Amino acid sequence: MVNSFKYIDNKIKNSDSILLSTHENPDCDGLGSEIALYYYIKGLGKDCKIINSTPMSDKYKFIDPENIVEVYNRGQDNWLKNIDLAIVLDIGSHERLKEISSLTKNCKDKISIDHHISKDNDFFSFELVDVEAPATGTIIWDFLDYSDMKTFNDIKVSNALYAAIITDTGSFRYSNTSPKTHIIASSLLENGVEPNEIYQNVYENRSKSQIALLAHVISSIRYAAKGEVAYAYLSEKDFKKCGASLFENDGMSDFLRGIDGVEVSFVVTEIKPNLYKISFRSRKKYVINDIAAEFGGGGHALAAGATVETDNVNKLVDKIIYHLEKRIK
Repeated sequence: MVNSFKYIDNKIKNSDSILLSTHENPDCDGLGSEIALYYYIKGLGKDCKIINSTPMSDKYKFIDPENIVEVYNRGQDNWLKNIDLAIVLDIGSHERLKEISSLTKNCKDKISIDHHISKDNDFFSFELVDVEAPATGTIIWDFLDYSDMKTFNDIKVSNALYAAIITDTGSFRYSNTSPKTHIIASSLLENGVEPNEIYQNVYENRSKSQIALLAHVISSIRYAAKGEVAYAYLSEKDFKKCGASLFENDGMSDFLRGIDGVEVSFVVTEIKPNLYKISFRSRKKYVINDIAAEFGGGGHALAAGATVETDNVNKLVDKIIYHLEKRIK
């Protein structure tokens, strides 16, 4: 790991213009990781921008008090085509960069820092992937600890990393939480992080429209595999009826997994006509990232997802259930 950090740090210090980005519909791990790394790079006097392909959820904006996170627009094309270095965080696959992927294809130094299994052997010039890390934020903590411990004195950095870590560990409840995770969290608390403030912003800031969406999910839960699978489908009409945005389906599959007797849950969400997002969750008994891979996705053993294009969502749901029932015998 030290050699990887040394390589990345040298690339940063020998570059003038640096892009940081994460996947579309960014979560707190991707956002927190890129925000923390941004302040380190800006401290070196570099021209650095965070540009993501889609906006973040409003509830995550508290970790970006200086509005450093930009959303891609065509006015950025010239800058993107002429960068020296791109560092992409928590991505899984470069396709999740959308337009940014093609705009940076001629950049010779493209680095991935991630805790997901990579599908991008040909896209990135260097990959630092630690599938044992509970969050990409913990890898960034290690990198900053190696490079410049003073960076953590900036509360914006510590808040961003703490938010990244609690979201990807389920507030330290998931099985990916290790003793080191708590050591990292402790160091961030020592830097001034207020855990209750972070928790409330992430988990206790539900809008009325999201509650309406949750009520709809509860009323439409279906079961399979003798009750060990719980699932729901959310259409564009459901979102409109509830006055909810796509961001507000966050946590629905986790909620279904919490039902007594349920081992695996999934939620199929219509993103736009003929395009659907699948979110899988498992307690522990069954691995589900290989099932997500059957649909062109991936992720962690107990938390995974995929995006599927189809004109028949019922067949898609049936196919998911088929694969899960083969697993759950």
